[in-house]
Amino acid sequence: MITQITLNDGKTVKVKPKISVHALREFQSKGLLPKSLLQAFVGADKEPDKMEPYLINAAWLAYVNGNPGTTMTQEQFEDKLDLNFELFGKILVDMIGDVAESDNKLASSFKRSTKKGSRKDKRKRHQN
Repeated sequence: MITQITLNDGKTVKVKPKISVHALREFQSKGLLPKSLLQAFVGADKEPDKMEPYLINAAWLAYVNGNPGTTMTQEQFEDKLDLNFELFGKILVDMIGDVAESDNKLASSFKRSTKKGSRKDKRKRHQN
């Protein structure tokens, strides 16, 4: 499980991806996580653009969860965070943990959606 991340200013910060059910509901009500995590993950490989904001939010949510008294805003945090979908995906999988591991389809769909470049992209490059 990821317990810390390094920001682009060199500072390492604590993160806590595991969230409570209450925190999940709160993040969902604010639109920071999808209303149905399972449905979102199962369809992630077909519509990755729908998951992208939630992937990026996962790092922020894990940071806030690990640093409840933080004064850093989401905008400040994201300014110090390099774009890294692989990291965000790992954090989000840690967040939903046992659910992703127990549902093979869910885990494989999510894994495919967070890989760098899709097969279609590679085929298109070779055809040009």
